[in-house]
Amino acid sequence: MISVPDIKQIHDRKLIHKEAIQLLTCIFKEIRTLSKKELEKMDIDKILYDAIEHGIIEFVDEIFKFTPEIIYKKDKRGRTLFSHAIVLRQEKIYSLIYALGRRKSILARRHDYFQNNFLHLAAKLSPQSQLDRVSGAALQMQRELQWFQVAI
Repeated sequence: MISVPDIKQIHDRKLIHKEAIQLLTCIFKEIRTLSKKELEKMDIDKILYDAIEHGIIEFVDEIFKFTPEIIYKKDKRGRTLFSHAIVLRQEKIYSLIYALGRRKSILARRHDYFQNNFLHLAAKLSPQSQLDRVSGAALQMQRELQWFQVAI
């Protein structure tokens, strides 16, 4: 039986999420008025990588709508945004790749500076913070196998 405090906690989390989405909408109204130079000055790439790391799919989705060419941008290691989503095991963000159609296969064939493609990155062990979310070695291994299958 769910107690009333649990329902209140769920309600509060939904309210916070709704307010965060409203804030995101306001932020992107302002971002649309900025030039590319101003975006670089505010280090939009770092902000985007932080959003990927924390699994903030709404922000990543909005930035793709705002600047679709950002999907091809590489960091200092030669990794794209989707490569980071794979390394950090952010499945919701990685799932955005399916909306790309033909561009998906172009991205999947790209390599970073270490000659790793999506399959290589998916085959690497998850970060410890992601492994800690799943209890037991067998379940962790199953989760890692699922990641590899998704990247194929």
